[in-house]
Amino acid sequence: MGSKQFVHRGSKSWWSGDFTALCGLVIPAGEGRSPWFTSPACPACEAVHKAKKNGGKR
Repeated sequence: MGSKQFVHRGSKSWWSGDFTALCGLVIPAGEGRSPWFTSPACPACEAVHKAKKNGGKR
């Protein structure tokens, strides 16, 4: 059985084309794909996104 894949939040480098997720995962250019769905979301990415959204406050 394969590992469960998550949808990650992050940004793509215009320079290298690599995608860096908020959780620290780096996906090299050409290896990633853009899903049409948003779940299951990566728990680590969501935690970082929520912290940034709230200005770092808990």
